[in-house]
Amino acid sequence: MVHSLTCNGFGEQTYIVELGQGQLLVVDPGMATREERDAFQALCSRLKARPTEVLLTHAHLDHVMGCHWMFQTFGLAPRMHPKDAPTYQQGPLAAQMYGISMDPLPEPCLDLKEGQVLVLGDVTMEVRFVPGHAPGHVAFVCHEAGWVLGGDVLFQRSIGRTDLPGCHAPDLVRSIEQQLYTLPEETVIWPGHGGPTTVGEEKALNPFVNAAGSGLLQREAEG
Repeated sequence: MVHSLTCNGFGEQTYIVELGQGQLLVVDPGMATREERDAFQALCSRLKARPTEVLLTHAHLDHVMGCHWMFQTFGLAPRMHPKDAPTYQQGPLAAQMYGISMDPLPEPCLDLKEGQVLVLGDVTMEVRFVPGHAPGHVAFVCHEAGWVLGGDVLFQRSIGRTDLPGCHAPDLVRSIEQQLYTLPEETVIWPGHGGPTTVGEEKALNPFVNAAGSGLLQREAEG
């Protein structure tokens, strides 16, 4: 089962996935305050489980603000795609630019790659490479359960930003069309911000990238 916590001033969604046998996967730990960390601990207690793995869809500031605490508290370093290592390293500088404080980031494990199959407890996920919002952005697809932890690629009726360093709008279009819209329409997308949606809903109704090819970003990328 997938659980979410809304974290930090950016409204980032941190995901907690039950792996069975008292184990939890944490994706994009954004916990930045004592209250958010207490809420995380309370969820762990309610589930009677403990985090055993931390994965990052990408390394933008709002998705890594809890990495230090996860490492300090549970001894878990984040795993991520190597192409997002520069983004991760720039986290403290980004925090300064936004005028917010952030703990030093632990050394990550740069072992995620396109097409990789992760078997974590009772959950099996495919790693899909979905750049565009960030150079090393990945999505985690659980085909058996019919969901995707998609980070900041595709939101409910929206898409990830393409105006940040390392963004590339044509890549984002290709990632959505080739890596997400090829999944079954009933697949649930758990995004990095906001509530869940489905592949079918976004193919039909997303104003930026849709199945008809008439989305605003699609036309911009073609131009």
